[in-house]
Amino acid sequence: MPLRPEEQACLDVLAAQTRAADPSFALGLSNAVACPPLEYRRRAAARLGFAVASAAVVLAIFLLLVGWLGGGLVALFAAGGAGFAAGRCAQRHGAAPAGQRGPHDIPA
Repeated sequence: MPLRPEEQACLDVLAAQTRAADPSFALGLSNAVACPPLEYRRRAAARLGFAVASAAVVLAIFLLLVGWLGGGLVALFAAGGAGFAAGRCAQRHGAAPAGQRGPHDIPA
């Protein structure tokens, strides 16, 4: 069943927006290569960041309990930085500008 001209126009606009927002995903769709959308790739990076932050908090508590104040404080600052970076990564919506793409934005 062919589409009406206005439906085809809407579909073309949607395809152009998808190509502009996430070219890797659009290329994967056209080549039948599985590539998750940008939002899912960022979610994986955010989970890794939260895991690193949690590990740094555990290390900081251990070092503070052992009595090494300097190492504990450094680990706490590292945990804060990793948590902040992971939170920003999880909150970003839409496509990243070309200069800000990372290795997690490249299709496999």
